[in-house]
Amino acid sequence: MKYYEVAEAKDMPGLRLVLTAYVPGPWGESAKKIFDYKNIPYIPVAQHAGKENEDLVAWTGIRNAPNAMYEDEAPRTTWYDILMLAERLAPERPLLPQRSEDRALVLGICSEICSEWGFGWARRAMMGSPYAGPVDPVRAASLSKPFFGPEDSARMRKAYSASVGGAAEAPARCADIVRMLAARLHRQKAEGSDYLVGYAPTACDIYWMVFSMALDPLPHEVNPMPDWMRMSYDMIGPVLEAVKDPILLAHRDMMYERHSKLPLEF
Repeated sequence: MKYYEVAEAKDMPGLRLVLTAYVPGPWGESAKKIFDYKNIPYIPVAQHAGKENEDLVAWTGIRNAPNAMYEDEAPRTTWYDILMLAERLAPERPLLPQRSEDRALVLGICSEICSEWGFGWARRAMMGSPYAGPVDPVRAASLSKPFFGPEDSARMRKAYSASVGGAAEAPARCADIVRMLAARLHRQKAEGSDYLVGYAPTACDIYWMVFSMALDPLPHEVNPMPDWMRMSYDMIGPVLEAVKDPILLAHRDMMYERHSKLPLEF
């Protein structure tokens, strides 16, 4: 994917989507997939992992990604704000139901996947901790950069200001969310639907399609993520391994086949 630097992109018209360059971060990938599903063009703008990103802070007020900048409007930095922008720009391909009860259900599931102390947050809290399982020293020695360790985990936790939970509580939290998603998919399948809510794709289907990589990443041929990142994603620990229902990954594969595309490009 071709990225523009902030200096190039900030005065361009339309939608600029700030993404962590060259890695498939789940929040950023989800934003991309939502805009792609709705056929909304965007300009990818590079946020550089582990850097101060002073030019990005000067432009948007924050150093993190994703960050959607539409025309001269205020930045959208949360999954909800980015989703609502997409709904406004392309209402003809909705990802939220019209019926309030169904809409609340979709947004609730999205929150369990994406929000603070949701699946993504809790899964991230596990990385670099003993709760993700023992490190394979042979595999770790072969990585292109040092494996994600406790210092990285602490730095990331500080950067994202997690206020609840930690590595010790994270496996149970992840497992609870995964069980809920699997149970919903089984109930939906019994009613003739492949989707988490209703009979058509909604936002929570796209979010799970992407965030499921932190449960079992797609192979390198279609997801050429950095080797150090793949190792951290592969290490899910025994608590999460015990609830890895095949229907969760079947849903992911169905979504990519019908509503997205492979290989991933980042």
